[in-house]
Amino acid sequence: MAARAVLRALSILCLALALAGVALGQSAETGRVLVGRIEGVINPVTARYVERLIEEGERRGVAAVVFGIDTPGGTLDATYKITGRLLNARVPVITYVSPPGARAASAGTFITLAGHVAAMAPTTNMGAAHPVSGSGGDIEGDLRAKAENDAAAQIRNIATARGRNAEWAEEAVRKSVSGTADELLQLKVIDLVASDVDELLRKVDGRTVTLAQGAATLRTAGAAHEAQPFSPLERLLHAITDPQIAILLFTIGTYGIIFELQNPSLIFPGVVGVIAILLALFAFGTLDANAAGIALMVFAVFLFVAEIWVPSHGILTAGGLVGLVIGAIILFPPGRPTLPGVRLTVSPVTLLVIAGTSALFFAAVARASLRFFRLPTASGSALLVGATGVAKSDLAPSGIVYVAGEDWTATSEERPIRQGEPVAVRRVDGVRLIVGPTAGKGRQEGGAS
Repeated sequence: MAARAVLRALSILCLALALAGVALGQSAETGRVLVGRIEGVINPVTARYVERLIEEGERRGVAAVVFGIDTPGGTLDATYKITGRLLNARVPVITYVSPPGARAASAGTFITLAGHVAAMAPTTNMGAAHPVSGSGGDIEGDLRAKAENDAAAQIRNIATARGRNAEWAEEAVRKSVSGTADELLQLKVIDLVASDVDELLRKVDGRTVTLAQGAATLRTAGAAHEAQPFSPLERLLHAITDPQIAILLFTIGTYGIIFELQNPSLIFPGVVGVIAILLALFAFGTLDANAAGIALMVFAVFLFVAEIWVPSHGILTAGGLVGLVIGAIILFPPGRPTLPGVRLTVSPVTLLVIAGTSALFFAAVARASLRFFRLPTASGSALLVGATGVAKSDLAPSGIVYVAGEDWTATSEERPIRQGEPVAVRRVDGVRLIVGPTAGKGRQEGGAS
């Protein structure tokens, strides 16, 4: 019984120590704030970054997650993913338009309003969230009304959920209204104005916010900052998730593969080409590109490669160029609604660069191939001139020599040559070789057999 009591006491002690360790760990994290940045165009990579940072904040139980915002806008799908994650966050999220001079245009307006606390730095602005077409122009007809009503309902829901001015938020969508930090503070669109993160954390300290699991009081005064920028990989993927860059990567990758197939020992162009095409396909998938457009562009690559092996007189190259251009045109339908700040189409300038560069590239390849085929070709017995061998019999002046792996009838045009001496072919007379002694023993093409 005594032993059992001791074991029970030790078990309780271990449990108490474990709980104390957890409590200490949590108290250490609650004195910390994660600070991230949402910059540039809002795209699916941005949404993944926001998801990652909020998940980390929830896992570690930090005091808050702060997102500094400076964006011209982005895609609707990525914006809705970000706002949905902010509305359901289990850690306080502070959206902060900063530094001074920054803006939260279009998609940035949705994201700023979705934070538990919305703040702006002096001389910043926010608004202009009317949907546009993928080409950056106005949407026409029924699609305009559909996209506008959907975006207006979304932003009104966000503002209402956070207790902010829903009327102004809807006008930012329907009428593209914008406002400065001071104006939006008076209109109760945002909660406060702060010059930097330190001032922001002092001002929000003690506020009560509503999380997915219930109310929570912010304890951020004096909290340690932990910067959480994009990782190098996220920066790369964010940069290439742009239609213009993605299509250029695909074209460069095509050149690299073709150059490698023409020069198999180089390796480097092939490696670069494959990596470029894979990155481009990732960008196409991330941007929800049209499958038919991707298929046409991949088919164009096969036509370009086939041109190397099949003498089509340029027909395969022309077909590849047509497939590449048409695929790029239909890759991102221009009527797809989005928010200002991003262009989900391939611009005409990019198309001209692709078509022109590809035409010049394959013209240069064709010219090099023609130049190669026009070179004089040595064949047959002409290849024997200059070859060396060995006399298999005395040449006085005629006999047998062993040259190029075969026995030949040969005549010495100079002095008699003894058996075993090295010989060099001077010229060919029908099926007879005219030979002479080499200058010394020299290298032989073969030995006597």
